[in-house]
Amino acid sequence: MPGLVPFSSGELVGRLPTLFTNPGTPSSSKRSNVRTVRLRLLPSGSQERKLRRIADATARLWNELNYARLVQYRETGRVDFEGTEHEFYYKYNSVLGVNAGQVINLNNWMWNSFFELLKLYRQGKLPKFMGKPSPPGFWKDKLLGKRELRILVRNDRYYLEPINNGEGYLVLKDWGLRIKYAGRIKWSGKQGTLIIKYEDGRWFAYVPITVGGSHRGVTRGVT
Repeated sequence: MPGLVPFSSGELVGRLPTLFTNPGTPSSSKRSNVRTVRLRLLPSGSQERKLRRIADATARLWNELNYARLVQYRETGRVDFEGTEHEFYYKYNSVLGVNAGQVINLNNWMWNSFFELLKLYRQGKLPKFMGKPSPPGFWKDKLLGKRELRILVRNDRYYLEPINNGEGYLVLKDWGLRIKYAGRIKWSGKQGTLIIKYEDGRWFAYVPITVGGSHRGVTRGVT
């Protein structure tokens, strides 16, 4: 499908992807070489409003895609990956660009992990404490009833401009944003899918970096 870049993860089946713990997109062969930089974003007022619109669209894409697949699963026991990918990618790529593909790929991975776990469960091969697996959930705060705000950015659609050892700018190509950040980039290497999250009233960027080797799309550490 046009615009999609495979979401790869070396996580064990059934574990939440790196996005929710230590955000990143490591491959299985280089999982141990992935480091994640956490940067505090300091957007201006207009940048803050734009980030919210993008993050809200990202969450809506995830939730609508996931709901459509959940309905299919409950009705047939299967998911039409190709059909739902096509429908929702082209619904949201006008707002998210190719980054819509990163959301879809992550959802693909979550559903495939669920089906693998379900197969093991039915074969009696899961530890008893795990119980019956559940389908992927929604990006929504159950207490507040609001969508969880996060943005996924493909590794070639952003770059960092360090100014010194503790600040710089994050450039998001598809939205014309150059946002100031505070934080130290400790490693150099190939950058993975960027995760931007709104946490406790503040914005943070999580940059996964595969250290070692020579790659395109490189983040340079500050020494």
